[in-house]
Parts: sequence; structure tokens; C-alpha cells
Amino acid sequence: MKYIKGLDGLRAIAVLLVIVSHWFAFVPFIHGMLLGKIGVDVFFVISGFLITKILFHNRIAIKEKGISIFKSLSVFIGKRTVRIFPVYYLLVLFLYLTNGDEFRDGIVYYLTYTSNYYFYNTQSWHGFVGHFWSLAVEEQFYLFWPLFMFFIKQRYLFLFLLFTIVLGSAYPYFLSQSMTSILTLSCVNAFAIGALLSYVLVYKPSYTQLFYKILKVLTYPLVVVFLLQLFGMKISYYPHRLIVSLLTLRLILLCVEAPNTYIFKFLNLKVLRFIGKISYGIYLYHNFIPSYWNRIFRVNQIEQPQLLQGGFKYIVYFVLLLLISYASWILIEQPFLKLKKHLTNE
Repeated sequence: MKYIKGLDGLRAIAVLLVIVSHWFAFVPFIHGMLLGKIGVDVFFVISGFLITKILFHNRIAIKEKGISIFKSLSVFIGKRTVRIFPVYYLLVLFLYLTNGDEFRDGIVYYLTYTSNYYFYNTQSWHGFVGHFWSLAVEEQFYLFWPLFMFFIKQRYLFLFLLFTIVLGSAYPYFLSQSMTSILTLSCVNAFAIGALLSYVLVYKPSYTQLFYKILKVLTYPLVVVFLLQLFGMKISYYPHRLIVSLLTLRLILLCVEAPNTYIFKFLNLKVLRFIGKISYGIYLYHNFIPSYWNRIFRVNQIEQPQLLQGGFKYIVYFVLLLLISYASWILIEQPFLKLKKHLTNE
């Protein structure tokens, strides 16, 4: 699939929001802004858009070239596997060996990408692996979404996507416990909103400009409601994920259709493209940097320099995070990504 400029920049913004949310959770104002939730939802919409676009093109190939559905599914899952599994499972192994009983108690859930249900059932984030919930949701999406995209008749796809958006938006309100937003059915609206753009681009390209205009009109009231909620006006039954997803969709469409805008040029900055390219590693590792940094000093009974006990330490954390994530990209992720060329429908 053709590379879409600007999406790496959008990934960078998303992962930076998550980092700020987790590293500065002790700041009430930042904690109340729910930046981590916003960042994760942006990732979900991007995934829904890109993955569904791939699946729709595979669906067309199945029909026009006579490729078997089983073959197409196998190739899709194989490519997702080499992209996601190696670095994730190496990290899980490292944490299992170094992090004691709490991590080991949930090891089955981390190995099976079901940690979101583990956290929900225990109503706890379980320390610095709390962000694994979104990885679990993504993997569950990769497993089940292709089946719907391949087997639902084309004329019903649009209705299915609308139904999924409504389902994901309404589902959390039918549950009484907290942490409902991490359940997969509570997240499917974000994926489906991204998928909706793929549907328009692949099957209804003549409607792209109309779709763009509708989103443009919706953007302004959505931004107003979003800002009101963000800065303290609590709105009952506020559809946070739905609003963030629609605003994200507008940004994706800008990357696709309006490359001359200032927003696109910002998203295409080299520094953001770099961060976006290694954003998977950044997301995986960011919660562990402060913990393991402090552990090194504690275990070796070394007092941290005064300079590293203030705000400057977060700069050190971030530099370390970038270095580790880039090393992960070069040494682990890229070598496995090269295996993709051997996975083809031909």
C-alpha cells in the first residue's frame, strides 16, 4: 500500500500524548486532560483506516484474481505477526525475568494479548504494564476484523461499519463497572470510523470530496465540545472516543486529500516523522524507562545526582527512550519486517 505522508507525524503526536499522560500523571491538570486516552484513540483510528484499506484491496484481489480467502488471511496475519510479535514477546520475556511476581501473575494474559480483560476483571492497571491493554485490543482487532471485511457482502459493508460505530459508542453505557473503555467492544467505534474512510476511498471514491466537506462542517462543533470537556465543563454521557475519532479522521483525510495545509506540513516535519516511525517501540518501552532507571540506582545503592532529581530527569528519560526505541527499530523490528517480502498473495 502506498505510503501516506503525515500519518507518521500523527502517530508521533499520539505517542507523545501517551507519554505526557503517564510520566506526568501526578500533575492534576494533565491527569484530568486524559491525554493518554486521546493518544490511544488516535492510534485506533489510524489502524482502522490502514488495516481496512489493506483488507479491501485484498478483497478485490480475491474476487478479480481468484486468490483464496484462506491464502489472503494467512498472508495478512503473517505480516501482522512479523510486525508486532517479535519485539513485544522479547519485552515480555525481559519483564518476566526481571520484574517479579506481579508481572508473572498475569503472564498468561500478556502472552495471549488479553490483558485488557485481565485489568478489567481485576479493576486494576497492574503497575507499569497498564498500557498493554491497547496492544491487546489492537491484536484482537487484527484477528477478527478481517473475517468481517472478507465475508460480509459488499453492499452491506457500509451499514456494518455504521452499526459498529453505534455499538462501540453505546456499549460502555450498558456496563456498571469502571474501566469499561478498555474492553474491545468499547473500542470498535474508533476502528470503524477509520475503516469508514477506507470504504469511501476504495469503493466510493467519487464521494471523497463530499465526505471531506461533511467532516469539515462537523469539525468546528466537535472541537468546541471537545475543548469544553477537556478544560473542565463536564458533559453527561460525553462520547469521548467518538469525538476524538472523528477529529482524527479529519486529520487523516487532510493527509490524504489536502497536503498543502499548514496542519499537514506540521505533521510532515522530519522530527515527527522520525518519532512516528519508531512509535511502536516508544509506546512499548515508555512506561519502563523511569522505573528501571530508578532501579539501577537503588540496586547499586547509588544516590542520583541532584540534577536528575528535578524536571531535567524527564529530558534524560526521553532521550533514553528515543535511543532504546531506535535501537529496537534497527536491531529487531526492521530485520523482521524484511520477512514481509516473502509473504505474498501471488
